[in-house]
Amino acid sequence: MDKIKISVKPRGTTKPGQLRRDGLVPATLYGPGQDSESVQVDAKEFGRLPAAAYSHMIELDFGGKTPVNAVIRHVQRKSTANQLLHIEFYRVRLDRKLTMTVPLKFIGTSPAVTEGGVLSENFQDVEVECFPGDIPEFIEVDMSLITEIDGSIHMEDLKISDKIKLLNPPDEVVVKVVAPRAVAEETPAAAATTEAAPAAEPAAS
Repeated sequence: MDKIKISVKPRGTTKPGQLRRDGLVPATLYGPGQDSESVQVDAKEFGRLPAAAYSHMIELDFGGKTPVNAVIRHVQRKSTANQLLHIEFYRVRLDRKLTMTVPLKFIGTSPAVTEGGVLSENFQDVEVECFPGDIPEFIEVDMSLITEIDGSIHMEDLKISDKIKLLNPPDEVVVKVVAPRAVAEETPAAAATTEAAPAAEPAAS
């Protein structure tokens, strides 16, 4: 995958509120062995970043200065308008491992689903530890391995490079195929729980 880049500039004395009104987003760059820096990025440019930018190393382009390798650690948004409020960039060193969230990619077709089973996905991503240069774009989940109803794929079944350490517990179920009636039986129970909740509120007050 091509390296993802974004332009970054040092932040001056302009207050965060004014930066946002000007179409910019205040951000912080920090990492081991160096002082944190206050920077700013263009909101539209950041909004155009591909989804992979959130789980891969990116390059911060400071113009005339040496580019900085970093990962996006946190993005704060205003929930009501999805407005970008603040971004945290974590400076990475290529010789140090780091922890990242990597998306799962479901491939193939489960024979159990073809026979009428219902797919139940428990995870869309996993936590890994590796060197920045070894971060995978995604980790595949081969659905063809589930050949029977009630069959499942666990974390320990995922095929990953020996350069990557999976941090999720090995016995966690990533995906499972269940019988249609099992799904139907769970629905009334969930509805009963939802209806019972309001009745409990007066007693707690």
